[in-house]
Amino acid sequence: MAHEAEDKARETSAKASQKTKETSAEADQKASEASSKASGKAKEFSEYVSEKSDELSKEAGDKYNKAKKNATRNYKEGKEEAKEKGNELSRNSDNPVVVGNAVIIGVGSVALGFSAYQKYAQGELSWKLAGITAAAVGAFAVGDYHVSHNLVSQRAPGPPHSFPDFDAGFNQFRHLKIRA
Repeated sequence: MAHEAEDKARETSAKASQKTKETSAEADQKASEASSKASGKAKEFSEYVSEKSDELSKEAGDKYNKAKKNATRNYKEGKEEAKEKGNELSRNSDNPVVVGNAVIIGVGSVALGFSAYQKYAQGELSWKLAGITAAAVGAFAVGDYHVSHNLVSQRAPGPPHSFPDFDAGFNQFRHLKIRA
């Protein structure tokens, strides 16, 4: 009976050993398959990321080129416009009204900028002060326009040809009657 029990234990041990080897081999095979599958997925993801990166890079390059082209065009247009305005000022350099306005704008801009910096440095610059200053500058501009318009009209009969763009902006409001 002891001999039978030993044989049975050996048989059971052999079966367990065999089962362990089979299970281990199966686990190794499944791990290898999972590793292969994960490696394939990682490769797919890497390719996807690479493609998206290339697309985004191309898109960014296209946007950069478009912005550069627009900036170049805007620069050239601005340069031409500045040249035209400079020529307009040159054509009117003998007109004391235009010269006076240019001096007023230059001196006023420097004075306004210097005053604003002083207020800022003293910590007294506020939106209220900026609004009041903007209103004063606007009121001065309207008054200057009317004075300049009258002076140019007296100097050269007919429509004031010295301020065509500025006059065009006010023509749209001539039909309004202002009541005091």
